[in-house]
Amino acid sequence: MGNEPLNLLAYNRLIAQKRILTGDLMHTYLTKRVHCYVAVLSFALALAAPAFAVSQEAAKHGNQANQLAQQGKYDDALAEFALAIKVDPKEPRFYLDRGRVYRIQNKFPEATADFNEVVTLDPAGDLGYFERGKTELAQNQYDPALADLNKAIEINPSDVEAYYRRGLTEYHLRKFDDSLKDYGLTLEKDPTFSLAYERRADEYVTLRKFDLAQTDLEAALRLKPGDATITHNLEYVKNSIAMAAMTPPPSATPPPTPPPAPPTQGFFTPLNIGIGIAILLVIIIVIVVVGLRSSGRNEPE
Repeated sequence: MGNEPLNLLAYNRLIAQKRILTGDLMHTYLTKRVHCYVAVLSFALALAAPAFAVSQEAAKHGNQANQLAQQGKYDDALAEFALAIKVDPKEPRFYLDRGRVYRIQNKFPEATADFNEVVTLDPAGDLGYFERGKTELAQNQYDPALADLNKAIEINPSDVEAYYRRGLTEYHLRKFDDSLKDYGLTLEKDPTFSLAYERRADEYVTLRKFDLAQTDLEAALRLKPGDATITHNLEYVKNSIAMAAMTPPPSATPPPTPPPAPPTQGFFTPLNIGIGIAILLVIIIVIVVVGLRSSGRNEPE
């Protein structure tokens, strides 16, 4: 254990002090120090007890499973994890690692089931909530993902990736202010986290803040020189800024409003009415004249 060298040095110091400590004073001094060491050692063993609780057989299968997973032999790794869990079904680490392998294979229901088991076996730990949140995010289950990532950060506020994943989740929920805050916290804790710059740049593009997106993409490119995706996105942002500069600004004063078109007049205009009345009068006069003439012919001579 890590404290053993310190305990040995302390014991040597006690032996050396025999030269100046004698009698009851020496006995009292040694007794207090020994009791102190016993208490510290007991506390350390209590903390380490979960690690010692795993049987050698289960640990052997677990280690073999992780080695197979690193080699890309995922099915063989799953078989070894199953053996480890059969030997020790109460060890959350086996479920945690197996769930990660399931997620690599896009077997999300199986992965979620394993992470549920981790939360059940170790509710005070952050990893079960964190890995389950990542799995929910991968399935576009944003609300439960946000709840799990919140819990993971509550338990372990120093986990940089948890802030990054929560920022992604908040972006998809269109909680842009919260998302930008979490990306900022990610980069505050780890300024080399390139993906945080890239995803924050994506969000700035969505918000049409191309200058801020350019700054983030340039920072990401410094961390990953020559990256094709970052280079492509940076060119898009620069082109967008150039096009915006070429677009004339809106006029300060709006153009004058054209006068309204004159209303369309119908058939019964004053002029047409006057002409109609005149024609009617002429017809009446003609009828009267013709009638008078006819009456004159019919009178007896």
